[in-house]
Amino acid sequence: MSTPHPPISPSWQHAVQRFSTWLTAAGRSSGTVQLRCWWITKLAIDCAPAEPHTVDAETILSWSASHDWSPNTRRSCRAALKRFFHWARVAGLRDDDPSELLLSIQVPRPVPRPAPIQVLAGALDSAETDRDRLMLLLASFGGLRRTEIATVHASDIEHGFLFVTGKGGAQRIVPIHQMLAEPLHRLAERGGWAFPGRFTGHVHPDFIGKRISRLLGPGWTAHTLRHRFATEVYRSSKDLLAVQQLLGHASVATTQVYVGVDRDALTAAVDGLAGLDI
Repeated sequence: MSTPHPPISPSWQHAVQRFSTWLTAAGRSSGTVQLRCWWITKLAIDCAPAEPHTVDAETILSWSASHDWSPNTRRSCRAALKRFFHWARVAGLRDDDPSELLLSIQVPRPVPRPAPIQVLAGALDSAETDRDRLMLLLASFGGLRRTEIATVHASDIEHGFLFVTGKGGAQRIVPIHQMLAEPLHRLAERGGWAFPGRFTGHVHPDFIGKRISRLLGPGWTAHTLRHRFATEVYRSSKDLLAVQQLLGHASVATTQVYVGVDRDALTAAVDGLAGLDI
């Protein structure tokens, strides 16, 4: 979703800028603001010459139906449209809300897919820099999202814990695993961002995501390392609430999606069934 768009009309540009300000004023994260505006910009381009005050429900429905999107992508698009046209109505840009006809999106419950230890070990072996290794370790032994990894700062380290700012600005603390102790100690002594940008600030989360995927190999991502963290923590503790807190989830139901089932436990459960003498 980070591919740049071609220019849009001045009226769309102005509307998207105002929409972005509205979201930011409500405390939405920069990632959420960027994604919402990306979708509205795509709508503006694909549905031209319709303008923000003239695009109608049938145009939006036809546009959405013409794409072969996954359920998660479709849900992301719908969320952006619902927010934008709600803003457009309350801001006086239009009298109606053409997104009202969009049905809610049913998303199948995903199956946890923790990255295997062999994949992680191979990635750590192939990592050429300490920076690459730290990215991998923060995901697999800290459970951090790529956005959270990008914003790790020396000031976040305190007395064996890492303070993490997650979605919506929610903060949590994560105990520093022994695999992370040395590199984070060096960061604390050095100061500054763990992953500084080229000119100022920190790197973009997309850079973290792409770099980790490249190190892990085809089919594996930073998120599968987060799944691995959740699975291993639950396997050792059997404490789902602790896993929830460590991942920064608002709901245990979300955490359950991240925790992979121990296949050996499944096999043992089935093997334990009494047979029949037939």
